[in-house]
Amino acid sequence: MAHQPDLERFESSNGASIFRIPLEAFPGYWVYSHLVVNAGKHYLVDVGSGLGSSHAKLLDGLAQIEEAYSISARLDKLDFIIITHGHIDHFGGLASVKDGAPQAKVCIHELARPALVNYDERLWVTSQRMALFLEQAGVPADRRQRLLEMHRLGKQSFKPQPVDMVLADGQMLDDTFSVVHVPGHEPGLIMLKVGDVLLTADHVLPNTSVALSPETIMPFTGVSHYIESLDKAARIEGVRVALGGHEAAMLNYVDVVRRTYALALEKVDRVYEMCATPNTIFAIATQIYGPLDGYGELLKLGQIGARIEYLNQRGLVMIDNWDVLEHEANPILQYRRC
Repeated sequence: MAHQPDLERFESSNGASIFRIPLEAFPGYWVYSHLVVNAGKHYLVDVGSGLGSSHAKLLDGLAQIEEAYSISARLDKLDFIIITHGHIDHFGGLASVKDGAPQAKVCIHELARPALVNYDERLWVTSQRMALFLEQAGVPADRRQRLLEMHRLGKQSFKPQPVDMVLADGQMLDDTFSVVHVPGHEPGLIMLKVGDVLLTADHVLPNTSVALSPETIMPFTGVSHYIESLDKAARIEGVRVALGGHEAAMLNYVDVVRRTYALALEKVDRVYEMCATPNTIFAIATQIYGPLDGYGELLKLGQIGARIEYLNQRGLVMIDNWDVLEHEANPILQYRRC
């Protein structure tokens, strides 16, 4: 099991104290919740998955902050809860947090709002679209049901929660946070600039290019939005340190963004090369990644599907067997370079 990261403290140029609280969202998989204290107000950015030990780790982290820094860090002191995007490892614990912080206002970008207020509908719609995608991708029938079950794993336990404030790109929240909308990994993903500290959520991470999926499954995701958002992220000035939703702090933020941008284009090029002869998304995934298994299989298929979509939108690859569309409702599709 992965070693638990340490709780960390950072000070921003606008006087805010930022505490990174490590939470075990899933067994061995760590995510950060950030407690920001500024001008007497308390803000909690992301709340973990609410599964397993996640909420207990959050409470433990808050208790450590109180003991080590003499800062009141109880849930009942929170003024705002900010959710950076609609993925379960970042918002799934919201109900438990709200039980202890009924006074706190819940904030999220408008394109992520459905994840909180109408999650059952969102899960049903994306599951239906995922089923169609897996079939078109050429995933064998005996594997598709297992992948769909993984797609829904843990998510059905989340109960819808009300939103008090919708955030928008460029907004200044409470004279503390500047909101930067960066769709791609998720439609409503936001980064938050606190003085010279940037909370990047999942958009920019030091060691990982985040998972993408085709826009046919979720609008405002996909490679196009991701690349545009990386370009936007590279233009943010005055970042001394960047703190992601996972992994270590980034003291070389601009270098990380540039490296991530270049890698995203390299991955698109590799998929393009794989389409020299007609190929399915499933076949390309197995050729690039090797044997597929577990939840990673779902993520890797989505990655390849997003890159094929990007290339197809630009007329660089085409459906080779498009004639089957006239005879079959949802056929396996093969793609080749134009």
